[in-house]
Amino acid sequence: MAADFDSSQFVGLFRDLMRPRMLGSFLPRRSCLLLLLVVAADCKPPRPHRSRPKAAVSAAYDWWPPPPASAASSDLAPVATPTGKARSPLERREACEFKKGAMPEQTLASEEPLGQRIPIDHFVIVMQENRSFDHYFHDLQKYGQPDADVTPKDYVNPDPLTKQDLAPFHQTSLCGRDTRHDWNSAHKQFNGGKMDGFIATSNPKGKRALGYYDANDLGYYYALANTFAIGDRYFASILGPTWPNRMFFHSASTFGHIGNTAPPALPEEQSLFHQLSRKGIEWVVYAEGMTFEEKIFRHLHDIKGDHFKDLDGFFADAKENTLPAYVWIESTYGGPDATDEHPPADVQLGQRFVARVIDALMKSPAWSHSALFIMYDEPGGFFDHVPPPPACVPDEIEPLLERRHVRARFDRLGMRTPFIVVSPFAKAHYVSHHVYSHSSVPRLVQARFELPALSARDANATAPYDLFDFEHPPFLTPPRLPAAFVDDMASKVCHARFRKKKPPGTTVNVPDYGRPTEAAGDPEGPEEEPETAPDGTPSGD
Repeated sequence: MAADFDSSQFVGLFRDLMRPRMLGSFLPRRSCLLLLLVVAADCKPPRPHRSRPKAAVSAAYDWWPPPPASAASSDLAPVATPTGKARSPLERREACEFKKGAMPEQTLASEEPLGQRIPIDHFVIVMQENRSFDHYFHDLQKYGQPDADVTPKDYVNPDPLTKQDLAPFHQTSLCGRDTRHDWNSAHKQFNGGKMDGFIATSNPKGKRALGYYDANDLGYYYALANTFAIGDRYFASILGPTWPNRMFFHSASTFGHIGNTAPPALPEEQSLFHQLSRKGIEWVVYAEGMTFEEKIFRHLHDIKGDHFKDLDGFFADAKENTLPAYVWIESTYGGPDATDEHPPADVQLGQRFVARVIDALMKSPAWSHSALFIMYDEPGGFFDHVPPPPACVPDEIEPLLERRHVRARFDRLGMRTPFIVVSPFAKAHYVSHHVYSHSSVPRLVQARFELPALSARDANATAPYDLFDFEHPPFLTPPRLPAAFVDDMASKVCHARFRKKKPPGTTVNVPDYGRPTEAAGDPEGPEEEPETAPDGTPSGD
């Protein structure tokens, strides 16, 4: 039929229909404009189908959805917006875009190694207690490391009692009373970024919060800082005390807990320990007695395997080259003879403890593929001049605040603390200025063993690649370090000043030291929220 169709007949019919009289007989006159038909007389065969180009997106529309968690790494870095602007993983981390479950390949830069490309087989974590960066390294520029950001000469804190501005001073005592470092005190010390509330929160005699040590007191630590790599922008995870900061390291969240005691039992325990176990990666906590970790995670002992050993076990495993992939070193707590460095502990005893651990690792066959990290869980109320930056909120759980608490969220890091990397791969005499926190080293561990983020906090954390040289390891042959000196006479003075006898019949593994006098009669005043050691005894004085 189509071959016999006469198009001239169709054209004639169409022209008759378009005459006003005939068109008006079946259509309203105003609809004529709608009949703009193509004349069929010159019809040609249909053209092949072609895709229509997409309309250009307005330059003002500068949003692009993040890729799904299951996307391949090649699709993740960098992410291109419709405007052609590439956004690096760093920019996306700074915007807190990544969430719980994000894999390291999604959140880290393409040039940052993952898996076995990270030549670290043994991660050794030594977390000490309650010292700030300026409190320990105030004189680091003077003693050989000019690149470190230390206390400026004009830094002062006002003393509300004397109405004077006081400057930091060299602390001559190797032990001393604790300074306040609970949630409220830490936020008052921060004071909107002024960093001037350290004296006020520890009054009376709050001046002790401005004391610092130098290379004559902590010669071994100063030698480490002048030999290996350190970070002068390493911050605790929250403006708060020990327990929640340690929870942030292990779990990238406190699940709302802000107090300086063991948290309530968690409905579901999640931590780096649990992640490693699920992946079949060995880990061991080496300690003398009860640890913070066992109190935080009540079911940690239920995980199958030999995960808890004493410190002699560490020295034996290092010597026999049987160290696990992840090593957690716990020092002893409570009083002047403890090795945790928490006041009133003699700081030189803690330094000697750390030196023994490092010496054992350096002499171990495992040294060539190890990295040891020295850090402090929080600054303990001691001064620091660098305001902590904002941080990604870890999850939907808000701080469990009471009426007496400062109103704040988990959206800011805590104060600076010392951070030293001891490894054959550590850059020599190096200072990193990148912002790191208690989620940074866990993120490096997750990158090595390809583990997902535990919360938005570690998902958006920067792993400390900057402190390593994996291509040309500077210390495959361990360097010579000075002995960790302990002033025995000063230690005896500390012991006599702060030791308190245990009650009859007390049998605890962690030293049980109390306060030297009743709080009411103590000229230096009580701490607002006394910190407890893992066994429930006061960790401070």
